[in-house]
Amino acid sequence: MTFAATRPGAAPVPPGGAPNGTPGGRPSRALTAVYAAGAVTALGTQMTMLALPWLVLETTGSATRAGLVFAAQVLPMALLGFVGGEVIQRLGARRTMVVSDLARAPVVALVPLLQTLGALSLAALVVIVAALGALAVPYHAAQRVLAMELLSPHARSLARANSALEGVQHGSAFAGPALAGALIPLMGTTSVIWLDAATFAFSGLLLLRFVPAGAGGAKGSAAGPRGLWAGVRHLCGDWFLSRAMLSTVVFGLMLRTLMITMPVLAFVRFEGDARVGGLLIAVLGAGGLVGSMAAYALAARVAPVRLACTALVCVALPLWTLLVPVPAGVLVVAVGLSSAAAPLANAPLMGLLTARLPDGFGPKVLQAVVTISTLAGPLGFLAAGAVLDRAGVEATLWGVAALATFGSGNLILALRRLQATGNPG
Repeated sequence: MTFAATRPGAAPVPPGGAPNGTPGGRPSRALTAVYAAGAVTALGTQMTMLALPWLVLETTGSATRAGLVFAAQVLPMALLGFVGGEVIQRLGARRTMVVSDLARAPVVALVPLLQTLGALSLAALVVIVAALGALAVPYHAAQRVLAMELLSPHARSLARANSALEGVQHGSAFAGPALAGALIPLMGTTSVIWLDAATFAFSGLLLLRFVPAGAGGAKGSAAGPRGLWAGVRHLCGDWFLSRAMLSTVVFGLMLRTLMITMPVLAFVRFEGDARVGGLLIAVLGAGGLVGSMAAYALAARVAPVRLACTALVCVALPLWTLLVPVPAGVLVVAVGLSSAAAPLANAPLMGLLTARLPDGFGPKVLQAVVTISTLAGPLGFLAAGAVLDRAGVEATLWGVAALATFGSGNLILALRRLQATGNPG
């Protein structure tokens, strides 16, 4: 296989180093800034996800109101997700990220400011939180579009970039709530929210300073597809991308079902031992972080199709262990191995997907991928709750293992066919 084709707008060779698009090349200063800005923004977002509902609990004591605030933050992705592609196409990826960061900083700051003034009502907080969610809609797809434009379209380099971005998300999801939880007793909730606002401002300024103004511009997307559903149409019209998205939806349903089933499994099979439930949930996040770091190291050394196929087997196979009455430690290892294998599969898959896109199609298609993946989450939680109530834990675990096996098998067959065509990029 070869992924060495070039396209207009590919990144030049950085001074004193290999091209950004080669597997062995070091990230340029601009690409490093994209990674760092993504990490800081993700950390702020995850801290906010805890701090804002916590503020509601402190001031009202109402779990219902806290849940409303949480829902208002994530709902815009479901309602506005496909609009994000239009935003990236019009503004460009770099400007989209900068605007999103610099706009979210004062919006977040409104919360502690109004709280200090005694003017923060629940309605005002919901509006502020919804605005935060709306401003975040195009951010993740813009990250990937910008990284793609800073690299040449070599699938191994793109896989490495995607593994870095995914590692940022896993690490922030692990560290953000923990950091917020540690700082709230020390600083107070409003001080933590001020800190959240500072992370967004810092990220936007970092991009302005280190990413050239011409990078990720809207000009490169001018030839892209038009219309709100253009990305979805392209996904459906490409046999490989459509197969990949089918598995993405299946994995989204499987993962959310697994997450909600773990505490129930611990309660039923291990006599209500909360420590087992906590370990099973924690290892999902820890495994994802370890897998992302491993993917970054392996993406430049292992052929994308081989890496993805091997990892997909490791995603599905350990989950069949959940059906067997084994000790808790075995279950923790099995869940952790499956969780770690997911980023190892996702990084080369995203690299292959990105390398396959025609010029100008990145914003719409990548935003469609992010939106569809996000929408699978709430559906998975709803389906899991219904299945657990009606069929029980064992039947739900059969469903988890079967979904993982179907999703992996579907993708492995598609990757083998892609490899057989001799033109996987």
